[in-house]
Amino acid sequence: MGAFRVFLLAHLLGDFPCQPYALLRWKLTSIRGLLAHVGIQAALAVPVLAWLVPAWGWWLLVLVLTHFLIDWTKVRFIRGGWFELGAFFLDQALHIAVLWAIVRLSGAQVVLTGTAAAVVRWGTIFVLAGYAGAVVVFLVDAAFHPRGGGFQRIPARQWWTGMVERSVAVLAVLLLPWGVGLLAAAAYAVGAAVRLRRSEAWLPHVVSIGWVLAVTLAVT
Repeated sequence: MGAFRVFLLAHLLGDFPCQPYALLRWKLTSIRGLLAHVGIQAALAVPVLAWLVPAWGWWLLVLVLTHFLIDWTKVRFIRGGWFELGAFFLDQALHIAVLWAIVRLSGAQVVLTGTAAAVVRWGTIFVLAGYAGAVVVFLVDAAFHPRGGGFQRIPARQWWTGMVERSVAVLAVLLLPWGVGLLAAAAYAVGAAVRLRRSEAWLPHVVSIGWVLAVTLAVT
């Protein structure tokens, strides 16, 4: 599992923090943009492959080709609403399945201990909770309240407040005793639903906290 977690973190860094809006828009409209994104993924994968896999060149080729095909298919057939939300999860599931297969078939192994284990664990949780969480919250809200006009970016205020909200929730769940952290996160979500005036405004907060709980449970 140690090798898979390292591969997973490299993938998540490439798909979220290293994929800003300008690159995402370019990827959606141009093969060159898609190639640039795949190139970033390859650059992040090379040190991991070189570290853990002897014949890493062939596995890099497999990773690059599968990543390109998965993303190309998603971009070509992308739609709005619930379809886009489902496509997001399917896209990530396929990428993760490829990583798992590479680790299993290549025999990559590493035992993570001490600081290395903590960095990989916390890094994975924060990228999933913070960056991927922002996308999930936005897509769920868009599925319930469709917006026209094609590609849209997450409003800056919503992105930053959501990032802070999820980061605080992650720290509460990880640093407090599990039962206390769970109750605190649940109480926050319920309180947000009760306090906010507009009936639909509770949704992003509940999805945000729910995503944090799911991520921390899965990674921990």
